[in-house]
Amino acid sequence: MGITRKAPPEPNKTVLHGTAVLLHAGELHSGAVFIRGLSGAGKSDLALRLIDAGAQLICDDQVLFEQRNGKIYADSIDTIRGLLEVRGVGLMRFAAAPPSRLHLVVDLVRREDVPRLPDVETIDILGAAIPRVRLHAFDMSTPVKIRKKLEALRQPELMVD
Repeated sequence: MGITRKAPPEPNKTVLHGTAVLLHAGELHSGAVFIRGLSGAGKSDLALRLIDAGAQLICDDQVLFEQRNGKIYADSIDTIRGLLEVRGVGLMRFAAAPPSRLHLVVDLVRREDVPRLPDVETIDILGAAIPRVRLHAFDMSTPVKIRKKLEALRQPELMVD
């Protein structure tokens, strides 16, 4: 979208390239998901499918992260708040979610690079270890996999060791 990255002045903030959405799994179980990948990997497309299934856009292209009391929150940059690039359609406006606690990072990879039985992985954002999964954006099941991973993070007993 051609936005120049401007570093926030506070040390507890950073701006990273990607797309963030807020997923709702009941009133008490909401969580932000940060989607990363190369240009054309499907970040905005996956976000659009998640939004169509009830998620809310936090920010597309550049996401502002802030560390508060050891937790990481995803927020929109003012100049692009509520805007999502929908390839083949154009730049569209959506209601922007409020700053939301980050629960998961999704790295978009080629289908053959998605691990069948992945090890537990995390990524450091502002000193906090955030769970990470590697998925292919254009698999039909990817939005469901993201929701199931969030569910498993809240209920670890769902996973088999």
